[in-house]
Amino acid sequence: MKPAQLFFLIFLFGGLPARLLAQTNEGRNFWFSFMEHHDIGQNTMVVMITSKYNTSGTVRIPLYNWERTYSVAANKVTIVNLPPFAENTGSETLSDKGVQVVSEEPVSVYIHQYHSMRSEATVVLPEESLGRDYYVMSYFSYQESELYPSEFVLVGMEDDTQISITLSDKTKGGKTKGSTFSISLDAGETYQVQAGASGADLTGTYVKGDKKFNLFSGCRWVQLPVGCNYRDNLFEQMVPVAVWGKKFVSVPYAHMPYDIFRILASEDGTQVTVQGSTTLQYQLDAGEYIEYKQSFPTYISASRPVTVAQYLIGSACSGYPVGDPAMLILNSVEQIRDTVTLYNSSFENITENYINVMAKTADLDVTYFDGTPLKNLGVPIQSVGSNADFSFATLLVSPGAHTILSGGCGVIANAYGYGNVESYSYGGGASFKPINASSLIPEGGCLNDTIFFKTDFKAPRHSVLWDFGDGTTSTEPNFLHQYTALGTYPVTLYLTDNCLNQKDTITRNVLITLRQAVAVTGDQAACQGQTITLGAVDLPGARYEWTGPNGFLSTQQNPVLPDLQAAQAGTYLVTGIISGCATFPAPAEVVVYPLPEPDLGPDTLVCADDGYPLAVLHPGSFQVYRWQDNSATPSYEVQREGAYWVRVIDDKGCAQTDSMSLRELCPTRYYIPNVFSPNDDGENDYFSVFGSDILALQLSVYDRWGNLLFQSTDIDARWDGYARGTVLDPGVFVWVARIEGYRKDGTFFTTTESGSVTLVY
Repeated sequence: MKPAQLFFLIFLFGGLPARLLAQTNEGRNFWFSFMEHHDIGQNTMVVMITSKYNTSGTVRIPLYNWERTYSVAANKVTIVNLPPFAENTGSETLSDKGVQVVSEEPVSVYIHQYHSMRSEATVVLPEESLGRDYYVMSYFSYQESELYPSEFVLVGMEDDTQISITLSDKTKGGKTKGSTFSISLDAGETYQVQAGASGADLTGTYVKGDKKFNLFSGCRWVQLPVGCNYRDNLFEQMVPVAVWGKKFVSVPYAHMPYDIFRILASEDGTQVTVQGSTTLQYQLDAGEYIEYKQSFPTYISASRPVTVAQYLIGSACSGYPVGDPAMLILNSVEQIRDTVTLYNSSFENITENYINVMAKTADLDVTYFDGTPLKNLGVPIQSVGSNADFSFATLLVSPGAHTILSGGCGVIANAYGYGNVESYSYGGGASFKPINASSLIPEGGCLNDTIFFKTDFKAPRHSVLWDFGDGTTSTEPNFLHQYTALGTYPVTLYLTDNCLNQKDTITRNVLITLRQAVAVTGDQAACQGQTITLGAVDLPGARYEWTGPNGFLSTQQNPVLPDLQAAQAGTYLVTGIISGCATFPAPAEVVVYPLPEPDLGPDTLVCADDGYPLAVLHPGSFQVYRWQDNSATPSYEVQREGAYWVRVIDDKGCAQTDSMSLRELCPTRYYIPNVFSPNDDGENDYFSVFGSDILALQLSVYDRWGNLLFQSTDIDARWDGYARGTVLDPGVFVWVARIEGYRKDGTFFTTTESGSVTLVY
């Protein structure tokens, strides 16, 4: 792939039914970063922003203090170029290369990295669609003149995010296959990991954090398949495990003899069935994957959640004259949407554009492409799998935006294109709902409190049945419930996808407890710049939530406030949460004392001719003084030039230091007479420049015709009235003096003075 301006944008139209307004690839806050590409330092990196709305926002790299504002018109695209330093390089080192996009209204974000026939791009998921645990999907490292490794990059979204990484292969930094290590990321920090040898593959690496973060993976430069020429890099957004699916439809890329697939499992004992021209069955454990080639459309089903990658092979092995490697993470059919808009681009030698449309076979009559029924486009529509529940069409399309609309259960769509040793591939919009998490059920609550049971699954597509474990049930997706007795209740959520005829059961023990009280260790007071630690008295089994001034949030029991500033003063509240039952908040007051402000004045010049002491320093009125010589007087007499400082402490115990420099330097003074008499009587026998603290002098004397009679660069230069060994007759002579010295304020000056002097006897 090469497209220097290639972008292929997938965004969702406005006005979607409420049943589909769940987590999507639309949002207002995004974090991402670029992995190391083939041509380090030469790559162009852009962020592409689209929206259903007229909106504006900011793209920034906050830890580099780099920022650009943008605006985007509804259903248009805005492209923002990133600086060269946005590219991560190396392995297993922290960097400050996280990029953030914020917007006033929801937008979709895509990023693209390219240079000289090598290119890749990906969708970026917003903050709310991300999670805390991921698996890496990548491919084998490739060795040529140098190693082009399998790689991934983590992007911090919150300060003090603790992340554990369990490796599926060895790394450049020397970490071994199967080893686990931990890192800490702040918002905007990134951490790139690269495989350590040719053939090494980080696919299956498990990454888990205590807060949300983002993960991108791929390869710096890759052969697809191994041994095939026309290589390219891979770069894809990974989706959190909570949104993985159990059912997928795969459709071949146009004109390809086969595609490469990988299926990766998150749980042990995962049974996978691939229904194509034949039926393939596999069993996988957590972190394991299978790879296979397939030239037919398939229906993929799994007993437990999986993620599926589809790879486009290089044109050197496809037999088709255009195209290049690319990587696509398939959207599961559980996450399909009723409206998808994609953008096909012809920029930079893309000559063929395609869209694969997949829909329920029963919905073909109500599936539309750019307003035309799919069945009326005159293209073949083929069924998928032995049960033929899904069908697909491959459409050769013109460049530009295209919209697929379903009046039934929804559609899945992939956009892609081929050019001379370049290509692109993108999946359409998806819901990215957390369909695999027991967190859909609250962990517990307080006795007689109202507990909110909530899902994003709504009729008519989904049917829900809540069994609250106390003999009551509900078929509402969102339901308020109270427990009137203490205990543990086995809550079950029965979820039916009416479109896919799929039933899922999610269970969780909900603990109902009495509300307890939480206490703080006390109010805190400190001086500006100091560190304090807030404290909550320990409650067994509790987790904690702190709030405070300026949007302060913390889940630590004893959060630390370093480098205190005045804006951090105020009331901090802590709540303890035990199995979902929140305590009453307890307050802690934080007082921040301002620092004292001693003032020794500016750096100063003094002249010893004015007497001693040279100066008396008065920093102001404070409780304690400590001067540079350890003296403790309120003022200080300066006897010689040098650097002076004082540390003062006020009545709150806050300390501050001020310093100044005193330099002994007298201003240059000089006087030039206008008559002298070289008669050896001891008075005015010489003509000279009289003065003090002159740095340099050049004195020249001329006769009335301009002939040079005397010249000297000696500061003490004296003219005795002679010229060329002969005493001169009385008369008037012209002098010129070039003088260097210091002014009263210590600045250096050079001046040229001139005048006349009369020689008499």
